[in-house]
Amino acid sequence: MKLLRFLLEIDGEETREIPFFDNLNIITSKKRSDALGNSVGKSTLGRILDYLFDGSINPIYIDDEFQTPKQEIEQLFTSSEVYVSLEYLGLDNQYSVIKRRLSTDTDLQSYILNGQEVTSKKYTAHIMGSVFNVYSTKPTIRKLAPKFFRTTQHRMTKTVNFDNGRSISKSDVNTVFLYLFNFDDTEILSKVHKLKTTIKGYERNLKAFNSVITKDKIVSSISKIKREIAKLEKSLLSSEKGIDKLEFVSRINAVDDEQNLLSDEILSLDLKIKNIFKTNEILQNSEQHHLLDELRAVYEYASVKIESTLEDYQQALAFHDHLLSTKREFVSHGLDKLQEKHEKATIKFGQLKHQKLSLFDELKSKKKIEEISETMKEIGHLDKELAKLTAIIDKKEDIDSNLILEKQSLTELSSELETELGNVTSFEKKYIHNFKNYTSDFYGVEYNFSLHLNQEKGECAPHVDDVESNNEGGLKRLEVVTFDLAYIKTVCDLQAMRPNFVLHDSIDEIDIQHIRKMFDESIKLSGQQIVSMLSDKLTQEDYQKYKRYIILELSQDNKFFNL
Repeated sequence: MKLLRFLLEIDGEETREIPFFDNLNIITSKKRSDALGNSVGKSTLGRILDYLFDGSINPIYIDDEFQTPKQEIEQLFTSSEVYVSLEYLGLDNQYSVIKRRLSTDTDLQSYILNGQEVTSKKYTAHIMGSVFNVYSTKPTIRKLAPKFFRTTQHRMTKTVNFDNGRSISKSDVNTVFLYLFNFDDTEILSKVHKLKTTIKGYERNLKAFNSVITKDKIVSSISKIKREIAKLEKSLLSSEKGIDKLEFVSRINAVDDEQNLLSDEILSLDLKIKNIFKTNEILQNSEQHHLLDELRAVYEYASVKIESTLEDYQQALAFHDHLLSTKREFVSHGLDKLQEKHEKATIKFGQLKHQKLSLFDELKSKKKIEEISETMKEIGHLDKELAKLTAIIDKKEDIDSNLILEKQSLTELSSELETELGNVTSFEKKYIHNFKNYTSDFYGVEYNFSLHLNQEKGECAPHVDDVESNNEGGLKRLEVVTFDLAYIKTVCDLQAMRPNFVLHDSIDEIDIQHIRKMFDESIKLSGQQIVSMLSDKLTQEDYQKYKRYIILELSQDNKFFNL
């Protein structure tokens, strides 16, 4: 991970280019004894970088003390197109450029990624992945940015509680610090918390269901109701003489089957008989005339007059009549047998119908209809009661099943959580070692830091020992610096996939002896520290020594926006 270059463009022209060095990067005022270095924009770069990481534009042009706009800058943002961009190599060693417009109109504060305007969601997702190696919903970019861009007095004087946003919560602090200390998949924390909450809910419900089931003796009640229903159903199927009504039902079904077969046979016979009568009718009437017409047409086609061949014609007619008569006899052959068979089948069908009615009468006579109706009502009432009680048991069994599944999921996640927390513990151990070394070197005392990690809950409560920590302005800022340098060193020592840069605003309150030592330590790091300060703090010798690490030198004649 490496910041490469910052670029300021006003109305299409590159107004300011700031390259970043691999380690120490100093923003300061021009080293001149007769010129003031205040209000030249030393803090502006840090605030713009924070804005590029989806922060607010207000700190860039709103006065801290009076919360009123700085008119020159506000007018610049209103009357000109001002764009700022940052080029960097991500954790994946891929080159990226993020760019936004500085405008007081939020609709114009566009998000540009690698030359293409994109949605804020895509823009921040790219930063979260390439800069922070975060692909989950938490921590968010605005919860992480204050740790790396310490652009306010609050951020510069708080080692742990560096985010003073309105919506910061204990959960946010926990998520951010676990991430900072090499916890990769912070989604696990949310999943584990959700599973534990769900399991507790299931356990409460299960306890309530078990209590009701035991108290109301639901299991025994279900068995009793089932026995009652079986008894009533059996009474419906038996007569007062002990005769099984199922026998009657079986006989009725047998008669039904026989009736169905006879019905099909009757329909078939009826169709055949009707076809015979219909065919004879056709042969008797229309067919005769049709054939005669055909015979006449044949003679005419042969150019033979009927009169000249009258004898032949008469013979043909006689032959035709004989043919029709023979055909009618052929068609009607077996008609009497079909009619006889049809009559027998019809009589048999009627007998079966009478037999079935007799069976129904006999079945009804075995018990009064009123008694059957009452029994059915009682069975219906018992069925409803059984359904209610069974539903309780089913619900309890569903809870049991879900509880088993959720506990299995929790066990699997707990294994992943244990691995992640192991990474956190290893990172914390290395970090404590580095933090103690820095504080011992700067203060002569080893400061104690602890995440106070709760392995069981997967929670932490980061804290720097109050006994050793000093709240005095310069010393407190120095503590923040050592806190961040220790973090960068730990990231580099463990080659962790975490950002290895930090920006410290206004370190002027820190004693010059400590500043020199801080610069020297920063130069040794395999990470980037960006600091802003007045050049008045530096002696001429200091200025010459660290001049090559100055990335931006401002003055009253050369303010950040050249206004």
